[in-house]
Amino acid sequence: MSDPSRYDLAVVGAGPLGTATARHAAESGASVLLVGPDEPADVAGHEGTWAGSYDQGRLCHVLEVPLVTSLLAVRSRRRFADLVARTGIDFLTPTHSVTVLPGTATPGTSSLWFDRDVLAANAADLGVEVDLLDEAELAAAYPALRFEPGHVAVRQQDAFILDPRGLVRAELAAALAAGTDLVREEVVELRRPAGDTGVEVVAASGARWRADQVVVATGAATNATGLLDRALVTPTFGATVVLAEVDGPDAVRMPTMMMLKVREGRTVFGGIVMAPVRYPDGRWYLKVSGDSLLRNPLDGREEIAAWVRTGGDAEDLERTRELLAELLPDLQVRSMRTRPCLVCATPSDRPYLDRADDRTVVVVEGERGAMAADEIGRLAAGLALAGTWTDPLPQEVFAAAWAERGWTTAGHLAGQLTGHPTGQLTGAVAG
Repeated sequence: MSDPSRYDLAVVGAGPLGTATARHAAESGASVLLVGPDEPADVAGHEGTWAGSYDQGRLCHVLEVPLVTSLLAVRSRRRFADLVARTGIDFLTPTHSVTVLPGTATPGTSSLWFDRDVLAANAADLGVEVDLLDEAELAAAYPALRFEPGHVAVRQQDAFILDPRGLVRAELAAALAAGTDLVREEVVELRRPAGDTGVEVVAASGARWRADQVVVATGAATNATGLLDRALVTPTFGATVVLAEVDGPDAVRMPTMMMLKVREGRTVFGGIVMAPVRYPDGRWYLKVSGDSLLRNPLDGREEIAAWVRTGGDAEDLERTRELLAELLPDLQVRSMRTRPCLVCATPSDRPYLDRADDRTVVVVEGERGAMAADEIGRLAAGLALAGTWTDPLPQEVFAAAWAERGWTTAGHLAGQLTGHPTGQLTGAVAG
């Protein structure tokens, strides 16, 4: 007789990746435990880790690099309608996704994130229609906006703004309906009991569970949790989101934009400007997140918690005010405030989806976790439960890079990432 207190799979982390993994595992017939804290209510007094999914808006589109990222998003999107129908939770808002960039490449500012030919070619490979807009066509398409002279765009008209909180609720509802057990605790240790082929999952409260396999899906906080025997090469950053309050969804007719704004050979802005989204306080905000990402490398729980308590970088308020004044000169902004965000990167720009050992799978999406989460969760559940990789995509594409002892985000930045052009990592905030 099977042990009712033992699970086929324990998933650590209840964000987009964790809930998706639990849902797909449970729907395959496995017994699943999902353990992870809920979103903290008090930012000012925050003491633990944090998730970038504590937000209302991420782009869901194919204008991404590398190509495999967009493929994962397309696979996820194919299942969204069914997930919405089954749970009654709609987490998608239609938008145009428009990547705006200089019409002529400028030395020192080029990046695959903002290479119009690469983005269009990737979309074509996936069978997704996009438009190439010259300067005049861009201005005519969005007359309320004032773009920097000499800038052009690539546009996907059937994109979405994805609500990460809504996605998590939907994945969780489906997981629970399939029999997943949810525990709102923080896991502090994974143990290998003597004489046992499974894993013991230990919570901060002292509660313990056993499972044959574990998936660690703790995102940008993975290294900070200390759950793995070795660190991943995943630089972690404290990013800032600026929320500009507007009167409502019709305050301005605009797309959601990834933007590289260059003036006289100098990058003025690299980041995202999102069309109005309603937040939990009932108000409507434009979300802006720019190129301050690399200013805040973080290592460990204490640094993460301290960053969250700041509420974000106040200097981004003035930068955003200047950007919106030029981009949307007729827009009435009622108020502006910052929110903290936690993001990470991988050297390959691809997710990590790999085994840490024979009982543990680790999954981290360094850049676009929300829009690709459902497919990544499906792959993670399959790897953990089947024991082998069965997808046509080679598993090596998602191989984790393991760090040497003493590795830190700050040290990695000094050694590798300082050469990245402005805007290279802004997709982490776009989702």
